[in-house]
Amino acid sequence: MKRLLKILLLLLIIALLLKLFVVDAFKIPTGSMRNTLIEGDFIIVNKLAYSFSTPYQIPFWGKRLKRMEISSTGKPEFNDVVAFEIPANYYDPASEDYSILIKRIIGLPGDTIELKEQELFINSVKYRTPSYIKIDLEDQPIENIDSKIFPYDSKWTIVNYGPIVVPKKGMTVELTPNNILQWQNVINSEFGKKVVSIEGTVITVNGVAVRDYTFNKDYYFVLGDNRKNSIDSRYFGYVSEDWLIGKAMFIYWSQIPVQTTGISDFFSSIRFSRLMQSID
Repeated sequence: MKRLLKILLLLLIIALLLKLFVVDAFKIPTGSMRNTLIEGDFIIVNKLAYSFSTPYQIPFWGKRLKRMEISSTGKPEFNDVVAFEIPANYYDPASEDYSILIKRIIGLPGDTIELKEQELFINSVKYRTPSYIKIDLEDQPIENIDSKIFPYDSKWTIVNYGPIVVPKKGMTVELTPNNILQWQNVINSEFGKKVVSIEGTVITVNGVAVRDYTFNKDYYFVLGDNRKNSIDSRYFGYVSEDWLIGKAMFIYWSQIPVQTTGISDFFSSIRFSRLMQSID
């Protein structure tokens, strides 16, 4: 009996270490990534894809921790489906929590992104959507969501958006009262607190009057595959590289999100064709 308990304890410790540093599991609650990922999919995320970092939260408790990168293991690439943590007040001013979202990277540091009638242009070149990315262009948009388009003084919509430049490390931008809404969240996030202040035509960063700003980190632009029903970079802006949790690898379980009343209902709700399906 003692031997069995030791084995179980060892397995528990190994599973905990894997969850802390190597992989994590997430459930897809909405249709923002349809049809690549759909409601009821459970996915595995590779946390070592981009960096070896301290945990972002305590497993099974949910208490958030401040992540610190120990070493870099790779760079995010165009088309990666990623899990990332973002302050929820970036798209919900009433919230002080952090949200974990799953989206696709379509803009790398330094890229210029534009949507014209839902067609994606990267650095002025039209991007041909591969057949394996199942973007639902016919879906009906979320009602009144255009009012939250980033930057919040723009006249853009979810189908005609940009052009907008993705910040990269070392890039310097001019700061003016006309463009500060595009950059203030990024600058605040680099300091880890609110440091941008606007008084008339004077912009200060951490108490110092400035006319420009040089970024210290790389950023990414992300979209949901279901572009008309996705809260993504069109609403909260750029995703900092240090917010990335990891790269989505595969679907390990998928079940129709309905209430089951018996064994037969349970088995009929399982999407067997999606089990162990890789995420492209």
